[in-house]
Amino acid sequence: MAKRCSPARLVLAIVLAALLLREYLSANSIFTSRRRYSLLNDSPDVQLGGPCSPFAGGAISNLTIVVKLGAAEVSSRLATYLDPLARCSPDILLFSDRFEQYQSYTIIDALANLPDECKTQNPDFAVYDDIQRANRTLRKTTDGWKLDKYKFLPMMEMVAHMRPHSPWFVFVEPDTYVNWDNMYRFLRKFDPDQPHYMGSPVWPVKKPTFAHGGTGYVLSHGAMDKLVEHGKQFRNIPQTPGTHQFGMDLTRECCGDDVLAQVLKASGVHLRGYWPMFNGEKPTTVRFGREHWCEAVISLHHLTKDDFADLENWEAKRPHPSTPLTFAELFSYIEPTIRSRREDWSNLSEDVTISTPYSAGESFDNCFEACLRNRKCVQYEHFRDTCRLSYTTRMGHAQTPKGFGTGKTRWTSGWVTDRIEAFKAAHSPCIGAHLVHPNP
Repeated sequence: MAKRCSPARLVLAIVLAALLLREYLSANSIFTSRRRYSLLNDSPDVQLGGPCSPFAGGAISNLTIVVKLGAAEVSSRLATYLDPLARCSPDILLFSDRFEQYQSYTIIDALANLPDECKTQNPDFAVYDDIQRANRTLRKTTDGWKLDKYKFLPMMEMVAHMRPHSPWFVFVEPDTYVNWDNMYRFLRKFDPDQPHYMGSPVWPVKKPTFAHGGTGYVLSHGAMDKLVEHGKQFRNIPQTPGTHQFGMDLTRECCGDDVLAQVLKASGVHLRGYWPMFNGEKPTTVRFGREHWCEAVISLHHLTKDDFADLENWEAKRPHPSTPLTFAELFSYIEPTIRSRREDWSNLSEDVTISTPYSAGESFDNCFEACLRNRKCVQYEHFRDTCRLSYTTRMGHAQTPKGFGTGKTRWTSGWVTDRIEAFKAAHSPCIGAHLVHPNP
């Protein structure tokens, strides 16, 4: 007769089994994520999943959305971004490098209140007068881009002056996608009176970590108060916002989002990074895998007019729209395009690069074999004498052949579909959407 385990031995056996499973999953990192998280799948008191939720329910009607763009983007991008959002009647402020009316909105010149000497003595502003004289046929140029970094700090003071009681400020650009349901779920976990600065972190050398501007970032009322208070010592005209750059010499700086983080740090506000929820990729370039699966999607970047339209149509057909959108569900948006082989296509494989004289670089088939020999590889691409392998799944983009005649370089991409299916099976379904812990 078999002996029955005592309750103590049974508990011990369960604990040991759990520890062994944890060690196995840690060793097989293709199936695990390193990020700590809590769950975002709470039940808010607002109906979510509708075309205009959470704005329609009044949940974040007092949140201010700040859209920063260049004057050339008004005609080329603003309608695509603003018109669907405007249907939901949120509080929106538009900032550019030229004053302009767009439908019922006033586009504010973020640089208007800077002293004339700041503009006339700075070669970066050489294009500013041209922008003021131009009509909507103005084209986006690198010269116009030079002005972008100068908009951030004056814009902050102007926003705080115009919306002194807003609890939250969400800063975006015309190619930034935001899932507003998830943004609402995310923000309701924080006190807006405390100084919060949140987004996708970038780690520059010997500078404060900053939130990437195009990905979208959030400042709380508490953070904005500290920023404005710090800026008072630099004001040229006491009651006029946006007259200075907080004592910074921006001619020596790269980017406005970088400078903003430096000034926020001087104000006593530090970034909390929430990547990958705030994400710098678009659906076709996201690295779907152990760090992009059950995590909630809050923002994406680099979307085109067609990307916005396609994603909006796909979202309207979600089977469970009231649940938080995760990267696992977003994967189903690109999954139909994944196949064993695709010509004139780059799937952006980049984890391992193999070139001749190694055989993997000699042909697409050899590249495929190299991928199979690497247990973490789920996709690969071959061009010229180069084979690249990837440990995450990406859709990528069409790649036009380069060169002429027999010397023409062509890209061919492939996916190991059974490994992708194995990854999905190991991770699905998600037991709630993951709210990653901040880093930093």
